[in-house]
Amino acid sequence: MLVREIMTSPAYSVLEGASLEEALSLMARTKVTGLPVVDGDGRVVGIISEADLLRSDLEPDPRAHARPSHQAKESGLATVGQVMTPHPHTVREDTDVAELARTFASTHWKSVPVVRGEHLLGVVSRSDVIRAMSRTDEQIAAEITATYAETGLAAWHVDVIDGVATVTGGTSERERGAAISIAQSAKGVRHVSSPAAQS
Repeated sequence: MLVREIMTSPAYSVLEGASLEEALSLMARTKVTGLPVVDGDGRVVGIISEADLLRSDLEPDPRAHARPSHQAKESGLATVGQVMTPHPHTVREDTDVAELARTFASTHWKSVPVVRGEHLLGVVSRSDVIRAMSRTDEQIAAEITATYAETGLAAWHVDVIDGVATVTGGTSERERGAAISIAQSAKGVRHVSSPAAQS
């Protein structure tokens, strides 16, 4: 399974020169937790998260304190480019989702930009990966079986148990390779096995 099969494209993004208010408004409206930051040519130059915006500047409420708060000082932070995280981790559209899942598991990231070259193509999130993994065995098997029929591999059969696909069928190694590849590309498949036919 490849990133392009589960990513959101086109993706919401914000210009590095945009105001923090614009970023806040876009996040609230679209219900996303982070936005890729792009330059005028659409190249990814950073990412801005909810945490970045929370750290930026929030006026204290004097009602929450026993003494009046001191006058707020000017933070000088007015644009997305000033609070974003520059040089974010990105993935390509042909990145293996299994590799991305390991990355998400070992970091606190909730989403990463998908790029073609340096230009924003989409966004893929932990939720996208979870949704892809949560398909039922029956749904996965039905998709693979239909693809076999469409590609002239109807003699091949797949059983799926807990996301593990077992491919059986003819004796042609070339066809076996194609059948395995189709099973590996199906959303929700965690592992593929194909025991050799007994002679």
